[in-house]
Amino acid sequence: MTAARLLIALYGPTSSGKTVLSVELARRVERETGRRVVIVSADSRQVYRYLDIGTSKTTVAQMGGIRHEMLDVAEPVRKFELEDYARLARRYLADAFDAGEIPFVVGGTGVYVRALLEGWAVDRTGAARTALQRDFPRAMAADAHAMLRRLDRAAAVQVHPNNYVGVINALAARMAGESGVPAGFATVLCGLDPGVGTVDRRVAQTYDDQVARGLSEEIVGLDERYDLDGELRRRGRDSANQVLHTHGYREWFDVARERGRTVAQLTAADLAEVRERVVGHIRGYTRRQRGWLRKLPEVRAVSSADQAWALVRRQIPG
Repeated sequence: MTAARLLIALYGPTSSGKTVLSVELARRVERETGRRVVIVSADSRQVYRYLDIGTSKTTVAQMGGIRHEMLDVAEPVRKFELEDYARLARRYLADAFDAGEIPFVVGGTGVYVRALLEGWAVDRTGAARTALQRDFPRAMAADAHAMLRRLDRAAAVQVHPNNYVGVINALAARMAGESGVPAGFATVLCGLDPGVGTVDRRVAQTYDDQVARGLSEEIVGLDERYDLDGELRRRGRDSANQVLHTHGYREWFDVARERGRTVAQLTAADLAEVRERVVGHIRGYTRRQRGWLRKLPEVRAVSSADQAWALVRRQIPG
């Protein structure tokens, strides 16, 4: 296998340090090989425009001159489905290969990473998902999970019965007959996880930093743009707007609704409650991300760009 078809990937939970390590590794690969690296984000929240501070979206300064793709590709007014992501991301991978560049998939959304690395048949999955959502509306999540348990007990164990989206996605994958067909490139798959204690501490630190950088102003601006306070009152959890389904944002609107205020009117006590919920929810999410880390085939644990480069170097002739 030649380096012309080399794909690098880095997966890890939120606040594990992926941004810094990925840019360091990309610059090292460029320096050592003389070939450009293109980072393709695999983050299901950073695909949305205007969700910048609260998703810790990579800034131009953080990119360090490395090209980044799959950021800001969709309005948050509806969910950017897996098949939407895979279709566009695969185009960037193909363009990178054609140009003699090295694509580098980086993110913490497990289904995004696996869809790219394993060649999932996501178009068939999309059709299956649509049918399942019609047959099993959200109120029938328990029935959908029971069906998944009958079809694939191992998959059912990995998805909480109340995780409607997760249950539907797992069922869709099972019904679509996805086989994980290799996509035709050599892969170096790195996993970054500095440990529960470190990640938990960083999650809290990251949120406090986001607030200091202007998260409140960003959320008020999103409310003004999409009337999210009104949207939540009218449609509740059935709203399609992804701001209301994104940790770090939704908690602001939940507390505002419970207190009979808008997000712009939240008091210091309200904001303390928001912080507690955000940090708790994201810490819980990082534990689910670790479950995905265990599912990734042939993942190699790394803690530094040097370790990751040692793995990449083995795939480069000469």
